[in-house]
Amino acid sequence: MRKLAKAIAVGAVVVPVVLGGATVASADGGPGYGKHDSSATVYGGTSAKTKSGFTEDGTAYFMKSSKTANSTGATGNATGSHS
Repeated sequence: MRKLAKAIAVGAVVVPVVLGGATVASADGGPGYGKHDSSATVYGGTSAKTKSGFTEDGTAYFMKSSKTANSTGATGNATGSHS
């Protein structure tokens, strides 16, 4: 049962990251920066993303988020700004 719980927790971290990667590329309208790190082991998974740049209408943005999951639970946080 613990292996199933770990697989679900890791999936909760990895799936949104994979799906979110496709939207990041299409939202870019100007110069920008993006970095993404993720890992998964039998003990859990983690994902972190940082991106900044400008939308097509010239609005600047910044976003940093992280997600972690292991056998004891899952956590996530995000910080962002735009002008």
